[in-house]
Amino acid sequence: MHNSKQTDHEVSDNDLQKPNIYNQYLPYYESIKRQSLESFEEICENLSRLIQSQELQPGFPLWSSKLQNFISLYGFSFTKSNHIKLINFYLSILSITNLNYVNAKMCFDMLTQLTRRTRMITRNDLIIDWRILYVWAKLVLFNHDQSYSLVSISKHIVNSLLLCVRNCRPYFSVTATQEILDEFQPCLCPFDTVCRDVMSYLDMFLPVHLPPELHHQGFKLWLSEFLDIWETVYNNAVWEQSLISLFSFVAWCNIGYIDWEPWLARIFTRILKNLSLPVGNVELEKPTEKYSIPIVATWIVAMMGNHSSCIQYLQDLLISIKNFYHPSNTGDFQTELLSFLSMLAQAFVDRVYFERTTDPVWYFNPPESHRLHDEDITNFVNCLKECSFISIFNKYHLDLAAETCHYLSQLRPELIVPSLVELLFSSIDNMTEPHRFTSIITCLAGITGQIVRQTLDFPQGQTFVLPLLISVLPGIDANDFKKTSVTFQFLNSILMLITCVDCSSAVNTRNDLTEIEKEVCLSTAKFEDFISELLNRIFQMIDTLSTEISDALIITIDSKMEDHQIGLELTSVISCIVQQCSKKIFHMIRGKITNFLATYCYSPKTSKLLTGLIQAMLKSHPVETLNYLLPQTYEHIEKILSQSDMIILNDHKGDSELTWRLILFSELACARVGSQKDSKGKNPNLIAINIGDLLGKY
Repeated sequence: MHNSKQTDHEVSDNDLQKPNIYNQYLPYYESIKRQSLESFEEICENLSRLIQSQELQPGFPLWSSKLQNFISLYGFSFTKSNHIKLINFYLSILSITNLNYVNAKMCFDMLTQLTRRTRMITRNDLIIDWRILYVWAKLVLFNHDQSYSLVSISKHIVNSLLLCVRNCRPYFSVTATQEILDEFQPCLCPFDTVCRDVMSYLDMFLPVHLPPELHHQGFKLWLSEFLDIWETVYNNAVWEQSLISLFSFVAWCNIGYIDWEPWLARIFTRILKNLSLPVGNVELEKPTEKYSIPIVATWIVAMMGNHSSCIQYLQDLLISIKNFYHPSNTGDFQTELLSFLSMLAQAFVDRVYFERTTDPVWYFNPPESHRLHDEDITNFVNCLKECSFISIFNKYHLDLAAETCHYLSQLRPELIVPSLVELLFSSIDNMTEPHRFTSIITCLAGITGQIVRQTLDFPQGQTFVLPLLISVLPGIDANDFKKTSVTFQFLNSILMLITCVDCSSAVNTRNDLTEIEKEVCLSTAKFEDFISELLNRIFQMIDTLSTEISDALIITIDSKMEDHQIGLELTSVISCIVQQCSKKIFHMIRGKITNFLATYCYSPKTSKLLTGLIQAMLKSHPVETLNYLLPQTYEHIEKILSQSDMIILNDHKGDSELTWRLILFSELACARVGSQKDSKGKNPNLIAINIGDLLGKY
């Protein structure tokens, strides 16, 4: 299974399949590389001994788990020949008669792990006999002994088997299709109960990854027959779901090689019928087996391209069901409808990526004529855009609408971002529908990457940054936790992608800027005003929360979780700003926070919010922050102790101001500064503060 030790140590990184790329950045990489070679050699040697000794227990589970740990630590840090030998090793273990289910599950998991990187092994390198997995499929999926406690089956063995078959399926032999059809076609009767099991096997095992020159030995042997069966039977049979899954998979893996045009009308009619949408006030009877939304979405996307009428059929379908996307039309059907949009957009993005990536998968190679072009992408986005924008205001499935907008903005940001920004500006002053503001901000938080990125097709996205940042500040509302949380999430997502620096002077020093770039540079002069207003609203929120009556009452678990979440989000927002801002802006932030600390009245509910602000400054500028705040904090504590008698120290309630100053002092004392020095050359470790004296007064 493995080469000699000398050969293993002579293996270069280029000969390895896919080692963990992060290990090479560690200072002891050579030691790690040597250790990985020795560890792999030991694993292979012990796995080989299991076969030689014909004794699997207890070594097989032990060394298989060690191989799993090896892959998680070092990646596929072995050669292709050893990779193939490992796969064949576990296949040979599965072929052992009376192999127990525990070891079988271990084989399934290892084969899934070893074959999950399809790019590394092609059909020319490996052929897998489908019958080995078919035997185990019958034993696992249709086992009648477990219910009588005659055998013990692992808990997740079914999922392990299905994943293993899915990953091994691309490597079935050329003749596997005909062999599978010979096995199951005699039982293929749509009106027999056994048809459900037969269709499940066909969906599981039929090879659909064959290259174009072998299609006559692949899907061309069965596709037309199965389509005729599907068209003939209208009673929503149980096995129809397996057939739809098979059609979707073969369409995705053979884009451009199957003519779906004659079937499009019937396919979309079936899809609309299966949605079972209500007509008026009449609820239609739900089908016993509903189509899987991801499978249907993948099937539709796979049929697009080469001026196909699929997009037109999709547009007609969405027009016919558009009213059901309206937020006022509530029902169980909305989950499926919004999932349908999200899955369509996701599948389309995946297809664009696979077709345009520089490292495509070997079995995904559509002909150039059937690949998606810019016109197809634009038509698709326009097709989904209207229903997606209507779905934004759905109170129960906002996350699905936000996902859809995220995927569509990746395809055509110029069609999505300006429209969402316009919706936001129109909803800011709308006090009667606060949900509109929250919904739009949630969607915008998922497309900040497209807003700040300047591309040839959408160069004006950066001009929206400052207006958006300023316009969402009213969302910081102490009386509305959800709105405040969503606002902080949006601010965090966009501030981590930009630097808060005034670049307006670049307009006078650079002569190569475009009009849009000049507009962006001039808008950066508003950063200081934005941050100042942001801090004012944060301080106002803290004041409001600190004076609430709820401090004197029992605080619920939900309110504690809300306060904790707001604290984390607030700290993250301030950290993004102070880590990527100019010195001038940082000094302004430090001054405003210091001034607020001087007048702050301690409240247990809001102290963590303020300490979060301090932690953010300490993380980015520890030296300057300590030099600025530590002496003041110490002086306040010393002043309180000198003016108070010993009663305050023995009182179990304590003094609120002293408590707050001690909390602040502990945060400052925990700062990590090392041997850094500030701009004046001062070392914070040498600040003349006698902590021992402070502790002695206690």
